[in-house]
Amino acid sequence: MNSGRLAARHVLRTVLMSALLVLVALTSACGGGVDWRKQTLQVTAAGYQFDGTQIQQAGWSGSAVWLDNRTILTNAHVAGKALKMEGKDDYGTTYNFDRILSLNEDLDIAVLQASGQSEVGELGLVERPDDPKSLRGTKVQAIGNTGGQGLSVYSGEVTNVVGEKGAENIVHSADISSGSSGGPLYDMDGNLLGINKAINLALRQSFATPAWQVKTVVDDARGNGGAALTDAFSPKDLPVSIDVKREVCLEPDQKLVMSAQVVGTADLVAMVKFQTTDTPLFFGLIRGDQLMSKGVLTQDLIAAWTLPGSGVYAVLVVNPPQATTKACASVAMGRLDWKKRISSK
Repeated sequence: MNSGRLAARHVLRTVLMSALLVLVALTSACGGGVDWRKQTLQVTAAGYQFDGTQIQQAGWSGSAVWLDNRTILTNAHVAGKALKMEGKDDYGTTYNFDRILSLNEDLDIAVLQASGQSEVGELGLVERPDDPKSLRGTKVQAIGNTGGQGLSVYSGEVTNVVGEKGAENIVHSADISSGSSGGPLYDMDGNLLGINKAINLALRQSFATPAWQVKTVVDDARGNGGAALTDAFSPKDLPVSIDVKREVCLEPDQKLVMSAQVVGTADLVAMVKFQTTDTPLFFGLIRGDQLMSKGVLTQDLIAAWTLPGSGVYAVLVVNPPQATTKACASVAMGRLDWKKRISSK
């Protein structure tokens, strides 16, 4: 009887110890002494989006991670066009972020500064291995503001590292979703392996910007005063950078298709300046086989779009078949270069 009780007590002790270990693992989510509940933030932002000639007020959610006790890392597409941003850690402590120090839309990384200080330590960034593909099989933890409902923890492993040096992406199997953008991808030693930024639902893949590429954005932020969010992303006097421009004269029923590869999270700009004024033109913005925007132009156009993602976008300009004369115009495509307002270097 006594031996049975001892055995039962041993089993109970084993079960309780296992449960305690699981609880500790969930609390820290990774090794190295990092308290992810303090280090990781759910963020909410208020700002605007572009839709052609319209500017629409908008609000959105995302994730971030403290780089040190004053600055955070998140995605460029989370920070971009935010006029106000607030972060909250998993203990409920809130912080305001009113200044942006660096923005890289190609890497989809932004560095922001808090108006106050947190109690976290400096985050370790994983350096680039000689062979990045050697990271395959590395156990990871992805933490993010899943669906805007608060921070969630997902486990997985690195399945691949793709892309050329300087433009690499970590592919991993830890689930992320809307709201997880800008959240950390930790290794099991508590170091930052990457910043999550995108998913491929069909292939069940998650993508992160590697920490060694994040470091280039961090280095740009060092010693840079940056700009207040309200100055950096003011919708007035937009910082347009032209990538391609054509001078054309179109006969009736003739068209111009001008395309550009957009990488990252850039805001696309299209400009049409009439050189003849007696012929209206048909205008369209195309992505793949989708007509995203269209209209009839009777005067000069400057329009911008907040894009849904990377890809090939095309501007279509048509002199309609019922026209009686040719139409001449200057047509340009470009992007909004917010970095001009942020970097003092």
